[in-house]
Amino acid sequence: MSQYYYFASTLPLLSMDKDAPFTYDEFLALAKDQLSKKDYKDLESARFLSTGVSGSSKIVKAWESFEGKLSKYLTASRAKRLNLSDDKYKTSDSTDALLLDKVNSIVSMDNPLEAERELLSLYFDFLNKHASSGDPFSADALIIYGLQLQIKEREKSFEEEKGKKEFNLLFEGIKDEIFGKE
Repeated sequence: MSQYYYFASTLPLLSMDKDAPFTYDEFLALAKDQLSKKDYKDLESARFLSTGVSGSSKIVKAWESFEGKLSKYLTASRAKRLNLSDDKYKTSDSTDALLLDKVNSIVSMDNPLEAERELLSLYFDFLNKHASSGDPFSADALIIYGLQLQIKEREKSFEEEKGKKEFNLLFEGIKDEIFGKE
């Protein structure tokens, strides 16, 4: 595994409670000149909330596994909350009871924006756990950094006022449809 001492040490730390120092695309542009072709390909293949993309690095495989498990837990928890009893919504995988409890707690939240932020924190925490247990100068550490930037971009895309306006517009449309225009 290649080591990227200089490049990794120049990257600012990321956290969920602070803005990202640059975009994911800017990070990719920086990384392209610094990483080997194989490591860069793995970095590009690690995508937040993408399905069917697979990479060869250990962290990419762990990430894909975590995303799959979390997706199953979310589906099962949402189906349970909606009283859907179809077996296709149930999960038999209860190997991570702590994660399942967190997902159930998130799904039961009343505020969808806060629930989404909590979900993003779950993803971010998973990556932090892997970052702290690995080599901070490895390609895997840079892949983790890239995934965290993607999570930060998703979070930044939430605009409460814009969401409220869209909700009100949709709600008014539904009211007009049901009760007729006044």
